[in-house]
Amino acid sequence: MAKENVLSRKDIVSRVLTAPVNMKQLKKRLRFSFLLAFLFFVGLFLATSWMFFSFMRAENRWTAYSESKLLLIRLVSDVKDAETGQRGYLITGKDVYLSPYRKARIQILRDMRVAFRIQKWDNSLTGLSLVLEGLLKSKMGELEETIRLRHVAGFRVARAMVMSDYGKKVMDQIRAISLQMEALLSRKKDFEKQVLLRRERRVFAAGSVLAISIVFFWGLLYRIIAKEIETRESLLLRLKEESTHDALTGLFNRPAAMEILQYSIGNAERRKWKIGVLMIDLDGFKEINDQWGHLAGDQALVEVARRFREAVREGDVLSRLGGDEFLCLMPVLDGVDGALKLGSRLLEVFRHPFGDTGISNRMGCSIGIAVYPEDGKDPKSLLAAADRRLYSVKENGGGSICFD
Repeated sequence: MAKENVLSRKDIVSRVLTAPVNMKQLKKRLRFSFLLAFLFFVGLFLATSWMFFSFMRAENRWTAYSESKLLLIRLVSDVKDAETGQRGYLITGKDVYLSPYRKARIQILRDMRVAFRIQKWDNSLTGLSLVLEGLLKSKMGELEETIRLRHVAGFRVARAMVMSDYGKKVMDQIRAISLQMEALLSRKKDFEKQVLLRRERRVFAAGSVLAISIVFFWGLLYRIIAKEIETRESLLLRLKEESTHDALTGLFNRPAAMEILQYSIGNAERRKWKIGVLMIDLDGFKEINDQWGHLAGDQALVEVARRFREAVREGDVLSRLGGDEFLCLMPVLDGVDGALKLGSRLLEVFRHPFGDTGISNRMGCSIGIAVYPEDGKDPKSLLAAADRRLYSVKENGGGSICFD
């Protein structure tokens, strides 16, 4: 029977206490989770970056097409300004008309260099750009030659060159090519705008997924860490409970009771209080174990502890010292009468049946009372005094209280 009881207690303890956290497995799982999360975030970040740079390239092309279209319009306008200055000088011969001509010529050369960069964005514009570049050079050459002839040979020679309509034909071709390029640039611009909108949506979607994934990962990580902390705290609380409480009854154990008694003595010494110490020993408990078995004895102890809890005052400390010995500590005691009243309530708990087993007819308790500071000023002295009075009661048949 005793062997079966030991095995049963071990089984109970193994079920009550959770197994310690396996840190090796936990670290392995965390490393694996971090690796997967890292690879996922790297892949998602690279995909998002690629989409973002693709969006930026589309935006650059759209900007380039827009600027090139505006430059073409301004380029034709600058050629007209140069032509106006050339005609003013041709008619009047005054150098004042050469100033707008030269200014327009400089602007044309600058616009040509900028406008023709569009070739690097789209090869389909290369042929038209080369044709337009050749026409502009021809037109500027024609204007320059007319001005030179007006300056060297006079009005009639220069006028004859203008009347040949060569410059007008070149200018018409420049307008036609520029209009063709503008139309092509408009189509390219509209196409890139659609591409830009699609890639903008993709970048937004990828960025949203990345942000949500980061939030989810950190939430998951917080949950894992919080769960680990919660498990450790629960384990520590359980271990602390086990170290200060009796596993069977849930009352304070002997080391905890001694620590509380020592603290209460120090507190009572400062405040000039009295302390009551009640040593309690069950009567007839050995016979219950022998007749009904250790399991019934444990059940009886649990029920006795429960009834003792209901009998003591709030603030009193109840503990099981071991076996069938209990200790009740009254940290604040007005007088011996208070301890006697409590002892009487503890005796009364055995007057009510424990069940249908008949155990209540066989059990009672003996109580020895010691008071601080009359019976001692340290835990050892107080317990010794209470213990002597307890066994005095036991020798006289038990079932009563001794305080003197």
